[in-house]
Amino acid sequence: MHLTQDHPALPDGWTKGAVIALISEIAPHIGLRPARLAVLNYIIGRTRASDWTSPHREPVFFGAQDLAAVELGKTPRQLRTDEAALARLGLIVKRVAANGARYGRARLGLVFTPLIARLDEFIALRERLRAERTELRALKDLRSLRLRHMNRAISALPAGAEQDPEIADVLAEFAAWPRSDALIRLGLDRLTAHLKASSDLCSRIDDWLEKHGLSSGEPAENFRPFIQKTKEEFQNVEALSAVDNAARYEEISESEAPSSPPCSASPILTPENLYNLAGDGLRMMLDARRQENWPLRDRDIIEAAWQLLPMLDIHPSVWLEGQSTLGDHGLALCLLLVDAGRDHPTYPVRNPGGLMREMIRRARVGTLNIGGSLVSLTKRRANRINHPIFPSTGNTSSNQYDRALS
Repeated sequence: MHLTQDHPALPDGWTKGAVIALISEIAPHIGLRPARLAVLNYIIGRTRASDWTSPHREPVFFGAQDLAAVELGKTPRQLRTDEAALARLGLIVKRVAANGARYGRARLGLVFTPLIARLDEFIALRERLRAERTELRALKDLRSLRLRHMNRAISALPAGAEQDPEIADVLAEFAAWPRSDALIRLGLDRLTAHLKASSDLCSRIDDWLEKHGLSSGEPAENFRPFIQKTKEEFQNVEALSAVDNAARYEEISESEAPSSPPCSASPILTPENLYNLAGDGLRMMLDARRQENWPLRDRDIIEAAWQLLPMLDIHPSVWLEGQSTLGDHGLALCLLLVDAGRDHPTYPVRNPGGLMREMIRRARVGTLNIGGSLVSLTKRRANRINHPIFPSTGNTSSNQYDRALS
């Protein structure tokens, strides 16, 4: 006799344990409070696993209500209230005898067929929530980049700049930024709006600094060359008198990673020249950021490099890992080299994340030679564009790491 499907069943690969995990993840978004989620997990856990995957049987909880109430630390009345709530949420059907009794042989009890029927809906909800969390995390990290940029720019303001109405307004708006630990609570729409406002504020202070012949804390020339080591004996660069105004905003940035360390000047490393050196991935990101053919700025390179991370299958935690050693500027250069190395004619980069971590490791021990890699990249690009950006400065290391970036 051919049996037909009488009831919805879990798809292949799904188990009642996977259902418990799914519902636990989306519980707050379907009106399921923690106490009732505990009840639901309890009764699901006491159903027969095979009934969830069989099209000919429904998963049913037959347990006595009084015993379940004791094990859950509730009164029978509280448990009845919870069961009624689960039924209203469309997770169970309460199918019992006239006197409320539950019988296994008669398949009378708390039936989970409605939950199985809504599985696709719940899976879709979980995926949407995960995507939103990922986007929120990305927006929060982007705000961290901009907060560090603002702190660098404020540190570069000359003495007395606060008397300028434009700077006074910028500082007041910056002081009103929400704290880092409050960003997730803003929600996607409000956080997106804040990110737009934060970008505008960064542009305003950069415009002011450029107008007054200054630059935002760590300017284009501070896209440091790393000719030898990253942690030792940086050249002294004569700078305009400046006052450190960032201290007053310590409370705002207390949960952020530190700003980039001081570094030597190199006017060759301008954003436009870095664009010419960049690989296809970073160029695409930078092209998307250009507005009305405005010139690129340091912040464009940094943010584009950070946004390139997922495209290269590099976890954002790598950026945070290298923050104290390389800073945003150094990390941007590393991402540029990693991305550009993917089209290397002889030693193409196959593992961007691994190479990025190796560069951070070498930076920590003071053996990272980004300058040599940039020179090699410039020579390679010069063969294509016929005008080198960097002068020739000798040979780079011949080990496997340097070949990957040569």
